[in-house]
Amino acid sequence: MILFSEFKSGTNFCHLKTELNFKNLKTLLLATFVDFWRKGSGHRARINTLVSYLMDKTQITVFFAGAANEEDRKILALNFPMVKYEFASHDATITFKAYKEKFKGFIQEKNFDIALIEYIELSNILELLPLSTITMLDTHDLVFERIKSFKKYGIDYDGIILSKRDELEIFQCYDYVLLIQKKDFEKVANKMDSDRLLLVPYPPFLGMTPVRDTCEQVGYVASPYQPNIDALRCFIDNIWPAILKKHNLTLNVYGNVGAGFFQSTKKIEKILFHGFTENLEEAYKGMDIAVNPIRCGAGLKIKNVEALGFGIPLITTSHGASGMEEGVSKAFLVADTPKEFEGAFDMIVKDIGFRTQLSKAGFEYANMNFSTEKSYGNLLKAINGC
Repeated sequence: MILFSEFKSGTNFCHLKTELNFKNLKTLLLATFVDFWRKGSGHRARINTLVSYLMDKTQITVFFAGAANEEDRKILALNFPMVKYEFASHDATITFKAYKEKFKGFIQEKNFDIALIEYIELSNILELLPLSTITMLDTHDLVFERIKSFKKYGIDYDGIILSKRDELEIFQCYDYVLLIQKKDFEKVANKMDSDRLLLVPYPPFLGMTPVRDTCEQVGYVASPYQPNIDALRCFIDNIWPAILKKHNLTLNVYGNVGAGFFQSTKKIEKILFHGFTENLEEAYKGMDIAVNPIRCGAGLKIKNVEALGFGIPLITTSHGASGMEEGVSKAFLVADTPKEFEGAFDMIVKDIGFRTQLSKAGFEYANMNFSTEKSYGNLLKAINGC
């Protein structure tokens, strides 16, 4: 666990013009311990889309708290060709303390216009940055809310330990703080100058999926994050059997979240564990209903936004709807008890008209609230204004 006390000529003219324009862009340092170019989790997807968006609008250098193998370098060169990389290690991901020591050597005689720090755990490098560098923190969630949520459901927590006061105190050390959803923004805006806060959600792929005449496939996409494991276990144990008695449905589980369920769920019918899926678009487009029975955690539920972006009718919980409350019962359905889940499934499965309506409303909601411009426009404006 990490405690708060640990922080202290012949040249083509068009090509030349492009180079000159690129040199006039802001220089941005991205400090992270997340291997965002790899797939398999919401936090990777979030940083991946952010770097993709900014790489032709800024000059990005990534300082990563680990190493990259040959496959990683191929992916980086293919997907992020305009980004420079520095790796802090030759083999494994290093500790936050070791990261600071490596960063100290890296930053010497370098000066970036902006430093975008991914996660509050790396705030220990702030003191090493030149005073002229504009600092931005990408929070992903609020730590004190995450801790409270884990405690409520008895889930083991091994992340950074911060009180609300500690967390807000660290926020004050930054020029800008990025918040991923509206509720988080409102909570922090009550304690901090809102001009320094940026609402920066997640832009999903937007592509409407046709609604099929029959409703047969339910999908759940998740990483092996403890709240996701808890959600799947509770759904399988307490909700799915009753749903099966009424409807001819198959539960498709995508992602590494299913690794621990193969033995424990062998007696329950109509569950398919697909494991890690490279093509999420194919996975979502195979669903008639997306479900996310999440009970705890914090931040924006990226799997919900992704489902809506494909126009997949979504059933989630009140917790899963955090920061998206205006879409409840309009763009997606919310259920917290087995009976509520049963009712939600009845509405979607039995009525193709309602299913079609919910699909369209969900897609429109995602387009209106989570488009690329809506998600990253304010951030780019702040960067260009620095």
